Amino acid sequence: MTEASEEWWSAVEAALAVGQRLGNSSEEFDRICEHIVQLLEDASTLLAAGSHSTGAFLSITALEETSKAHMGMYRRGAAPVKRSKDPLYKHGEKHRLALGPTVAMGSRLQAAIGEGRMRELIALAGSGGLVVLREAALYVEQKDGALSTPETSVPRSTARELLLLAVEAFDDALVGYTSRSIELSARTDKVFEMWAGA
Repeated sequence: MTEASEEWWSAVEAALAVGQRLGNSSEEFDRICEHIVQLLEDASTLLAAGSHSTGAFLSITALEETSKAHMGMYRRGAAPVKRSKDPLYKHGEKHRLALGPTVAMGSRLQAAIGEGRMRELIALAGSGGLVVLREAALYVEQKDGALSTPETSVPRSTARELLLLAVEAFDDALVGYTSRSIELSARTDKVFEMWAGA
């Protein structure tokens, strides 16, 4: 097992050790999946409209919601836990959890962005780098005497790659648990196909 895989498994154990279940029925699970698919479609719409930084933010948010749904359905805690103590409310942990070892096993993401770039983005999620990118996608900042804006901090190519990564993570983690999740995957497949060759 690689060091990244070991870190992912440790993060999974920590996320499952605390907190209540998220989604207590197949209907609730389907509603969570519909929310994630809407985030992905909205990210695609924004990217197409030239608002790539906001699209990148929504793609990262979809990754976060994917990991919450995936880990949250396996929790068995009886008592709620403070958000500050819950890994599923920490951006960096959600990014790490969303991109488990199986995301890299398929071929379509590698074909769309290249294996090297795919591994870079997964490593970025594991190191906390997506948290920095998430902030840069939303906020202006004065850096080293110059103004940094979301549009200049997040390249369109990165927003595209994040959208493809988020679609793949959703497909990998959540599709197949219910019939509705399979139906929804047809919509996310369209998003993927739209941006895979762009």
